[in-house]
Amino acid sequence: MVSIENFGMLSNGQQVKKYTIKNKKEEYVELLDFGATIHSINVLDKKGNIGDVVLGINKASDLEKNSFAGITIGRCANRIEYGKCVIDGKEIQLERNLFGKHFLHGASGNYGFRHFEGKINEEENSVSFYLQDKGEGGFNCNVDAEITFKFDNDSNLKISYKMIPYGTTILCPTNHTYFNLNGGDVRKLKLQINSDKIVNRKEEGLVTSGTHSVIGTPADFTKMRTIMEAMDSDDGTYFERTPKRFDEVYVLSKNVNKKVASLYDDITGREVDVYTDAEALIIFNGIAENDSPQKNNIIYKGYCGFCMETQFVPNAINCKGFSLPVFRKGEQLISETIYSFKVIRD
Repeated sequence: MVSIENFGMLSNGQQVKKYTIKNKKEEYVELLDFGATIHSINVLDKKGNIGDVVLGINKASDLEKNSFAGITIGRCANRIEYGKCVIDGKEIQLERNLFGKHFLHGASGNYGFRHFEGKINEEENSVSFYLQDKGEGGFNCNVDAEITFKFDNDSNLKISYKMIPYGTTILCPTNHTYFNLNGGDVRKLKLQINSDKIVNRKEEGLVTSGTHSVIGTPADFTKMRTIMEAMDSDDGTYFERTPKRFDEVYVLSKNVNKKVASLYDDITGREVDVYTDAEALIIFNGIAENDSPQKNNIIYKGYCGFCMETQFVPNAINCKGFSLPVFRKGEQLISETIYSFKVIRD
C-alpha cells in the first residue's frame, strides 16, 4: 500500500510531499519528494516491535540545510579531483565545493537539494521520482533522472536508478542514508563486507589508481565483527582524523546483484544486507554534533549513523583500473541497490 500526504513547506513556499510504502507486515518506508529522500525505514525487531532504523531531519525546512541524511546524490557522487576531467579529449571544469578545490556530491546541482516529481505505482508497491537535471555543477548537458523505491513483503527496499543523458557526461548516483539499527552507538553494530580490497587514496580523501588489501587492518571486515572492535584494533597509524572515523571505498566483484555487506545488531536482532550491481561500496561513520532536535525530536550526537553507499569508484574518471562512469547520448545508466532487512532471533 502506498499513501501520500503533505510533509511541510520550504522557505520558497513549495510543499514537500511524503510518500509512505507499507508492506503486509505493517513495516513501512517514508520518502520525501525533495531530494528523493529516504526519511524513515520502519522494520520489525526480534520482539515483534516496529522501529525506525535510519536518521533524518525534523521538519521540511531542515531539508534546505546541509543535511545529507537519506538524500539521493547525483549526478555524480563523491569527489572529482580539482573538479577536472577529460572526456573524449575535452577538458571539463566542474564546480569546486570541497575545500575550495575539488568537486563533491554534485556541488550546486546535488539532487539532494532538488524537488522531484513523484509518481505512485500501487501494483508494484513503489514510488518513482523524476527530475530533469539541467547541468548544474558545471556539467554541459541535461540528464533525465528517475529513482524508484520499492518496498516488498520480504522487507526488501529496492532502489533503482535510471538516468538518460542528452550528451556525453558522468553519471554516478548513490543514496546517503545513515543507518542505526537500535538508536545507540553504531560502533556496537557488527559489520561484514564481502571485499578484501579498498582503493588507494591520498590527501583530502582523493582516490588514486590501484587498490590494496585490508587483511589485518582496522578496515578488515571479511569476517563479521563490531565496528568498535575494528576501530580499537588501530595501532595509532591507521586513522588520520580525530575522532576516528571510517571513510573507505571497497572495490566489489563484477557479479550482478551480489550481496556485498551485512550490518547486524545483537540487541534488536535486526540485520540489513546490501545487494548491488555497483563497483564500489563506501562505508562512513561520521560524527554528529547537532544541538537542535532532528527526526522524532532526537538530538544526534557522536557515532549515531553509518552509511553504506553503493556507486562507481569516486574520481574514477581520473584514475586507471576502474570502470568509467561515462555515458553518451542514447546510452542509459541502469543500476540497482537493495537494502534487505531481516530478524535473527536468539
